[in-house]
Amino acid sequence: MNPLNAVPADELLRLTTLNLNHSPDEVERRTGLVCDELGALKPAVLCLQEVRFEEDGTSVQLEAIAAETGMDVLAATAQCTHKHGGLTGNAVLSALPSLESGSIFLQTPQIPLNLAEYAVLQAPTGRAVIVVSAHLAWGGDMEGTRLVQTTAIDARVRDLMRRYKDRYPVALLAGDFNTAPGSDTNRYLNGQGAGADGGYTFWTEAFALVGNPDEAATVAAANPWTQKTARGVGIEFSEMLPDRRIDYVWTYGWAYGRPGCPVAMQRSFTDTTRYGYPASDHYGLTVDVWSPPILAEVPAELLAVDDDVLAGQLVLDLEETGALV
Repeated sequence: MNPLNAVPADELLRLTTLNLNHSPDEVERRTGLVCDELGALKPAVLCLQEVRFEEDGTSVQLEAIAAETGMDVLAATAQCTHKHGGLTGNAVLSALPSLESGSIFLQTPQIPLNLAEYAVLQAPTGRAVIVVSAHLAWGGDMEGTRLVQTTAIDARVRDLMRRYKDRYPVALLAGDFNTAPGSDTNRYLNGQGAGADGGYTFWTEAFALVGNPDEAATVAAANPWTQKTARGVGIEFSEMLPDRRIDYVWTYGWAYGRPGCPVAMQRSFTDTTRYGYPASDHYGLTVDVWSPPILAEVPAELLAVDDDVLAGQLVLDLEETGALV
């Protein structure tokens, strides 16, 4: 992954997102594959979906990932029972200082997964970074539900942006959206359509800006875990499934060239790792975003000075140094 040369490396913040697949099959091996690749990627923030929890709400899987990476589990909630036993939910992990964390109610109580997890972090450059890990409703006929869920996430992020405005925040939304790029959900996020409440918003999608078209699919028919998942929902011939891009990383606002702007992106946890075997039925995404230091404010006395006065002072300064003849 090659970040733009204009962006200093110490001003980049790396986020990785992955739907882990909460199936109990080979969970230990798949968790080990995830930990190994995270050791190479070294993200500052990790967003996970379909985390496997035990019946008591603990997660051996999260504990293993946290121990291996040195990250803290900042937000994680066991939400619903899986048909194979155990519970599933989302999580946000990071070693960055946490200003607050918790869950976002998605306003769809009829859906078993009705919470997104979030954390407000302090970047090394001092800027606040709001991170949301979301797993939206599954199903081809659930687009209206997903639109309600993203509308709720957007409203909460707006509130957090206002609360942390003195820290010049950026906001990142990552996860498994279960929807195609041209869907109503994504059209709402990129400003082309209205939310479930009739309002509008704008987010910048990382793939649209810095994604590799050859690495578009995050769920591929050739993935053996995808095939297993397909058979589990009655799709006998999984090779007939289209490859799909349903996992995303978004940054809040018109971020092009501004703090929060995505500058590099790659697909992660694929079958092209040195193991030749994917860690999940989803491929993950790793994105570098620009998080520059907070600039000092212009002193009030300078803001109050008329431009003609400043220009006159500049002429006097040049005359005194002999630079102006």
